[in-house]
Amino acid sequence: GGGGVGGSHVLGSTVTVMYTVIPWVGGMRPLFLALGVSSASACSAYAAGRTATVDGSVIVSHSDDGDGTSDPRISFIPAADHPANSDRPIWPDLESYPRFVGTARGSTYAPLAGQPTTKPIGSIPQVAHTYAYYEANYGIQNECHLGFGESTASAVFKAVAIGLPNGTALFSVNEMTRVALERVCTAREAVLLMGDLAVKHGFYGADGGAGETLMVGDTTEAWVFHVLSDPTGQSAIWVAQRVPDDHVAVVANMFTIRDVNLTDGANFLGSANMLSIAAEHSLWDGVGLLDFTKAYSRGEYAHKYYSGRRMWDGFRKMAPSLSLPPEYGDLRNDKPIKPWGSSTYPFSVKPDTKLSPQAGFAAHRSHYEGTPYDTTKGLAAGAFGTPDRYATLNAPGDPGQGSWERTVSIYRTTYTWVVQANAALPDAAAGTIWWGPADSSKTVFVPLTVAMGEPPQAYTLGRQGKIERESAYWAHRYVQNLAQIRYKEMIVDIQAASTAWEAKGAALVGAIRAVNGNIRTKRQIKQALDAHAAAVLKATWQLADDLMLKYADGGRTTPQPDYTVNCEPLGYPASWLRDKEVNFTSGPERLGPPA
Repeated sequence: GGGGVGGSHVLGSTVTVMYTVIPWVGGMRPLFLALGVSSASACSAYAAGRTATVDGSVIVSHSDDGDGTSDPRISFIPAADHPANSDRPIWPDLESYPRFVGTARGSTYAPLAGQPTTKPIGSIPQVAHTYAYYEANYGIQNECHLGFGESTASAVFKAVAIGLPNGTALFSVNEMTRVALERVCTAREAVLLMGDLAVKHGFYGADGGAGETLMVGDTTEAWVFHVLSDPTGQSAIWVAQRVPDDHVAVVANMFTIRDVNLTDGANFLGSANMLSIAAEHSLWDGVGLLDFTKAYSRGEYAHKYYSGRRMWDGFRKMAPSLSLPPEYGDLRNDKPIKPWGSSTYPFSVKPDTKLSPQAGFAAHRSHYEGTPYDTTKGLAAGAFGTPDRYATLNAPGDPGQGSWERTVSIYRTTYTWVVQANAALPDAAAGTIWWGPADSSKTVFVPLTVAMGEPPQAYTLGRQGKIERESAYWAHRYVQNLAQIRYKEMIVDIQAASTAWEAKGAALVGAIRAVNGNIRTKRQIKQALDAHAAAVLKATWQLADDLMLKYADGGRTTPQPDYTVNCEPLGYPASWLRDKEVNFTSGPERLGPPA
C-alpha cells in the first residue's frame, strides 16, 4: 500500500508505481475521493449495434451526471510517436474542475495562473505510436472511431487508488479508456486491453459503489464491459458481452450482464479469476453459468427504481411493442424471464424501428413524460411543471425518508455525448461525436469529429466558479436555470431551438459524409464544424435574452413594430390554484376589482 512518502514498488513486470500521500494537485487531496463520492457517479448509457441503426452506424452514448463541480471541458489529444523505453504516466481519477493541469493531455488543460500541474500516480511502458482522440472525464472517441460511454455501478469489492492511504490500485476506468483510445482501434481489442490493465495493475472505482460499466463501440461491434476490484485490491474482475448487431442495450448505474458463457468467445470475454473468486466468496454455487450481476453487483444506488426505471424507460422508448413492465422485484437477484411480467429487464432488445442519433438525444432527454412517473406533473412540479428535482439527501429540509424519481435527464448533467462509428464512410467522416453541454433536455447536440483536430473553443472552456460568455457549457446551463422561472412555457421555445439547430447539425454531417460534396478535407471539416458551433453558442445566449424578455414578471411580453410591447399576464394553472395544499381558494376574500 501507499503509506510512505516518495516510495515505489513494482506490480508484475510491466509497471513501476510511484506512491505518495502528498496531494495530487495543489496542496489538497481530491475531496470526492476522500469522501468516497464521485462527481460523475450516476450516469446513463446506451449502445446500439450497426443493424439496429438507420445508417449502419454503431452508436454508444453517455451522460456525465455530476454534482456542480465536474469539469465540463473537452480536450483533443493528438497522435504522437514516442521514444523507445519511455513511460506512459497514469493520472489520478480527477473529475472535478480542473480534471487535469498540464500539457500532456491537449491544449485544453494548459495551466492558468496559480494552478499547479497534476502529478501521475504511476506509469506503464509507452508504445511507439498513439492515436489521436477526444476526452473529457472519460475517453470519448479516437481517430479509428473506437468510442465509449460510461456508467458507474455498485460492486461487492472495492479498492483505493495508489497515492491515497492504503491505496493499492493503479487504474481507474477514466485512464483505462484513455489508454485504450491511444493504443487500439476495435472494441474487442479495447475490452481485452482494459481488462488486462485492470488485472495486472489493479482497478479502483471513483465512487463508493466501486464498479464501472463501459459501452464500447467501433465501426462494426458494440460491447458492454463491467469491471470491479478483486478482493485483494491489487487486481480486478471483469466481463464483457457483445450487443447483438440488431439490438440496443441500456445501462443505468448497475451491472446488467447475467449468465456468462466464456466458451462463447464471439459474445463473451472475461477475466480468468471470475468464476473462482465467485465460488470462493460464496457469491455463486458453482452450478451452471455464473450470473455476473447477481454475484458481483450490490444492486441499485440510493433507492429502488434508481436504475431500473431508467432501464425500463430506455427499452420502452426503443421497443414499445415489448410492453416491458415499469415494476419489478429485485433488480439484482431476479433474472429476466419471458413473457415479461414482474421480472427484471433483458440485457438488450431489438428496437421496433431503427435508431438514429436523434433517438439517442430523445432517450437522454427523458423525464418519463406521458407515463405515471412523469415528473412534469403533480404538485412537486410546481405551478409551471418543472421536471427537475434537486438533491435532498443531507440538504436543509430533508425529512430523512422518501426519494424523488431518478429521471434520465437531470439538472446536474455536465454534458452528454452520442457517438457514431460507420464502416461504410470515408475515414474522415466515419466517426461523429454529438456533444451536448449541461442538461441534456435543454441543450443543443453539436457534431464534432476527431478528424477536425482541436474542438471549437466554446467546448474547451468552462469553470463552475465563473460564468464565461465564450463557454457553451455556461450558455446552456444559463438557459436551463432560466427555464425554472416558467418551465412549461419556456421549454417549448428551448425545444424548438434545439430541434432547429440539431437539424442544421444533421444536415452538416450529411454534407461531410457526401461522396461528391464540397467538405472533404480535414481542414474543411474543421472550418464547417467550428462555424456551426460558434453559431449555436451565439444563438443560445440570444435565446437566454429572448426568454427573459418574453417571460419576465409572470407574463408574456411581445414587442411590437412601433417599439411598444403587449404584455399578457399568464397567471397560474387553475388546477394548481385549486389544490388544497396551495391554499389559494381559501385565501383572503375578494372584494372586487380596485377602483
